[in-house]
Amino acid sequence: MTKSISKLKIGGKDVIIIELRKHGIDSIMLDGEVSVGEYDGVDFVKKDASEEKMKIAKDYSSKMKELLSSCACIISIVYSDMLYVKFYYNSTDVIAFISQNGYTTYNKQIPIDKSIEDKIKDCAMRFLDILGVKL
Repeated sequence: MTKSISKLKIGGKDVIIIELRKHGIDSIMLDGEVSVGEYDGVDFVKKDASEEKMKIAKDYSSKMKELLSSCACIISIVYSDMLYVKFYYNSTDVIAFISQNGYTTYNKQIPIDKSIEDKIKDCAMRFLDILGVKL
């Protein structure tokens, strides 16, 4: 089941969308406050959530905000059959494809600094750790 975190603009507003699909929570939106709902890739539809689910959502939100603040170049991380990490590098959007054996390829034929490559992998692995998922 796909899980992701993305920095987006929705309605002209900067937001973070977390596709959790865990604990009965489909998605979480952070736009100054924490909302639980469904995200279809275009629209986020807010749903009512129990106090317990909101507590879980706030906990994940806090951890994900901390992750993104320490991984400022990351635009999004998607986990499905492998990890897909979109990030800014030298004014360019680049996507890293990280396979289950840790091998990384990129969608652009540009040299990626080793320290940046290590940082991208570290951020992606921390994302999986927060979710309790193994690559």
